Amino acid sequence: MNSAVRAIGRDEGGQLIVLVAVMMLGLVAVVGLVTDGGLVFTQRRDLQNVADAAALAAAMQIDENTYRASGGPTVVLNESNAYSAAVTYLEEEGGLVYSVVVRTDRVEVSVSRQASTGFLRVLGITGFKISASATAEPRHGIAAAMP
Repeated sequence: MNSAVRAIGRDEGGQLIVLVAVMMLGLVAVVGLVTDGGLVFTQRRDLQNVADAAALAAAMQIDENTYRASGGPTVVLNESNAYSAAVTYLEEEGGLVYSVVVRTDRVEVSVSRQASTGFLRVLGITGFKISASATAEPRHGIAAAMP
């Protein structure tokens, strides 16, 4: 019986290496998620800034003739100029899939792109799709101050 126990003990010598290899793979995955999660979050925030800026650029394109004819209170967008301003801004950014919807009272911009990863490429994950959207309305004058 003693020799059987010794034989089993000798056969289990390599199990620790297998356990360490599995644990290292899990550790690499967790470090990759943390590192690349921050990277993707930063890229998503930058994409939101692009959507906001494109919508604001379009919202500044008011129809001056309507504005002047009303004496100031009626502000509507010049739809063709607003669309052109948003698309020009988005094209200069490059690498985006976008849609721009212009109405007389607001502009809606949606953008998306592929966010790249760094560390998770080791596991075969090269990127994630990220998207952002923004809406802007034309404004004029100075808003009344509230106490």
